[in-house]
Amino acid sequence: MQPLSGDIISMQFDKIHNRIGTNSDKWDSLKSLYGLSPDKAIPMWVADMDFQAPESVTNTIRDMAERGIYGYAREDDNYRQAICGWMERRHKWKVQPKSLFSVNGIVNAIAIAIQAYTKPRDSIIIFSPVYHAIARVVKASGRRLIESPLVKGPTGKYTMDLEATSKSLDGNETMLILCSPHNPGGRVWQQEELEQVALFAERHNLMIISDEIHHDLVYSDFTHIPFEKAVPSAQPYLVTLTSTTKTFNIAGMHTGNVIISDEKIRARFKKILLELAISPSSFGIEMTKAAYNGGEEWLESLLVYLTENKTMFDSVINNIKGLESMPLEATYLCWVDYRALNMTLSEYKKKIESETQIAASYGETFGMGGDGHLRFNIAMPKKILDSALNRLKNAFLNV
Repeated sequence: MQPLSGDIISMQFDKIHNRIGTNSDKWDSLKSLYGLSPDKAIPMWVADMDFQAPESVTNTIRDMAERGIYGYAREDDNYRQAICGWMERRHKWKVQPKSLFSVNGIVNAIAIAIQAYTKPRDSIIIFSPVYHAIARVVKASGRRLIESPLVKGPTGKYTMDLEATSKSLDGNETMLILCSPHNPGGRVWQQEELEQVALFAERHNLMIISDEIHHDLVYSDFTHIPFEKAVPSAQPYLVTLTSTTKTFNIAGMHTGNVIISDEKIRARFKKILLELAISPSSFGIEMTKAAYNGGEEWLESLLVYLTENKTMFDSVINNIKGLESMPLEATYLCWVDYRALNMTLSEYKKKIESETQIAASYGETFGMGGDGHLRFNIAMPKKILDSALNRLKNAFLNV
């Protein structure tokens, strides 16, 4: 499906929406988290976009509101077919409806998988720096966290060092959690890399949890490969996590999908799901159907707009002495290395927060290897992004 024309795309995503006072975590938490006034600050931290969701989703919610009856809903064939149809259409991945589970978001799915496939004091491997909620859930579950540091290769992008990971194991490992595409850093893992991860997991008898929530937000020169499609033989130890929430900017509905093709491990996941009595809301079901069935043109247009934002951001940041933006292959989350500035974290925080009034995510929260980095969310109207970039240029002009 083709994106809309350039003028229509600009009209759709250039519009500025006032989210202050709407109970938006991104905007209304600025004061408590950063000490910044939402009237003056630019939030570039949490991963939601300052764009309206596809019209198909909004119309569905409007229709539900007009009916005014909010009873129980079921995961019907239309819901399952919407998910399976999207995976086949967008990713050439044939998913069986019986392989699907619905959960209250991807972090919720990771927590369930940990309960289903590991036991307390087991070790779980992650590739750091990585989305901070993964480590938080692992630690909260009473499991031991093993961080395998990603290595910045000659192209300036992250790679996995599985040989080094092997040397750090303690023999109690039962699970590996992969962020694919990676957050932060925006890497799209290639076929050979996924094959190597599968071989590593098989060698060490590990379950693989593949968090693929950003799989639709991939730029035109790259292609996301679902882990199961890349390595079909991994099905007996593979759980894949997907969602509409990042793709279509509907994170607040907290609905995600778990795809498990192997019957035996599917039964173990289902057992925990039943014990915890987890099921999706009627809004989650209907919004998912609306997004997958009616949001594809919107997504194509979004990717055009995000590509332009990415180019804007990199052209400014990479021309500021001491800053380096990692080449982004997927997501709208730019990962900036500021170590060459030789500034302490407190000095950098003061400059970013006090001088620029920008709220970004600090790299330390992403675990090992995250220090000296910042993550910037660039999914915003160009006028706001341009203002943020001008503030950054002025702040670092004489550093």
